[in-house]
Amino acid sequence: MAMNQNVFLHETDRAAMDALKAIPGFSQVTKAFMSGWSEKMMYMENLASYVRISEDQLPRYHAMLKEISEKLGIETPDLFLKLDVLPNAYTAGDTKPFIVITSGLLETIPDELIPCVLAHECGHIVCHHVLYRTMGSWILSGAMALIPLSAALIWPVMNAFRRWMRCSELSADRAAVLCMGGPDQLIEMCMRFAGFTKKVNDEMNVEAFMKQAEEFSQFTSDNVFNKTMEHLRFSQATHPIHAVRAYECRKWTQSDDYLLAKEYFDAYQRNEKPSRLPVSWNKKSFTGRSTKETMKALYDLGFEHIALTPSSQGSLFIKENDVLETLINGSGDYQEGNWIDADAKIELKYYLPDSSALSKKSRSNGISLKQSSAWYTGRPYEESEKEFVKAGFRDVRSEAVYDLDDPADERRGRIIRVSLGNDTVFRQGELVAPDVEIVISYHDIRKD
Repeated sequence: MAMNQNVFLHETDRAAMDALKAIPGFSQVTKAFMSGWSEKMMYMENLASYVRISEDQLPRYHAMLKEISEKLGIETPDLFLKLDVLPNAYTAGDTKPFIVITSGLLETIPDELIPCVLAHECGHIVCHHVLYRTMGSWILSGAMALIPLSAALIWPVMNAFRRWMRCSELSADRAAVLCMGGPDQLIEMCMRFAGFTKKVNDEMNVEAFMKQAEEFSQFTSDNVFNKTMEHLRFSQATHPIHAVRAYECRKWTQSDDYLLAKEYFDAYQRNEKPSRLPVSWNKKSFTGRSTKETMKALYDLGFEHIALTPSSQGSLFIKENDVLETLINGSGDYQEGNWIDADAKIELKYYLPDSSALSKKSRSNGISLKQSSAWYTGRPYEESEKEFVKAGFRDVRSEAVYDLDDPADERRGRIIRVSLGNDTVFRQGELVAPDVEIVISYHDIRKD
């Protein structure tokens, strides 16, 4: 199961990205960026100009990154060291993200805080920030001037990018808080960036810094003039103010959302199913996508109780088997970021124009499946094996997955997944050839 980024996605991050994508001209700017940017060129520059940190080069930092990557469920990205007196770290790329830290960072931040910095950068990867942050950095650096697009298109996008990049930092900070087990290291990291050097330790007063952060928050909310001054001073920045970052993280750790996020994160580390999951889609996210693609996405997020409901009421842009509506426990009244029970029923209404034609076709060309892939999860494997054979399938076998330690575990003999050929996601009523290979995987006790 992949880490669900909504566990720590900051609400302003989501809103700022939605606002960015809604700007007229954003798609043109995106196309211009993709045509002029090269991930391979960035990677080549890293190899040529910086030091790649690995098991053989500064191995302690590589080990830190590997541990953080495992906690967040991502592939360990490449890590590079850049000669630069300014303390900094950034993540870039797309299909193969990488992290760069500066020599100034290692001079400013003590080694025990480096995992916090790396967790922050990996948080960007989990939140799928990396391509857009790379794009934003590229645009804000002036590279868009080389492409013939009008200022009327570029300037609104540039301003929106700055705001979103500031907001995205708050999400990555939350990822670091979860990895570090609390806000203390993130707050100290902000204090180091704000003014404390590596050598100063005993004289650091966290509560005094937090009082400063609270005073700033109060000052900017007192009246319109102060809020305007804040906007004029910081609207061109790509990172939020250090005191604000510390204040936001501590405030989050005092909320119910943090308790839910921590429960999810702790269960994820134990490779257990969390009792509650965040909703990482809105009412329109899956509309127009195939049922197979949508079901796979929901399974990957940890949801198992997924039902498919056909409907002949489609629209001009909806194809057969595309999702029309997504309901949670029979209701469409939910928002992205809400927390729901992990065993909630997710219903996908999809377009099926002519069920009578489907029935006729099933009699002549294949066997119509009686249940969807989601229906089999958790059922006794022997019963399902018999049902497939009885339906007329000729190549059915069961396969144990030895992942349980307790002989009394109630999951023993229960189905993990059913594969039809190469497909692990299928819908009720789908036509399948009688000779397709069907593999039923189920839980069993580990062998000695």
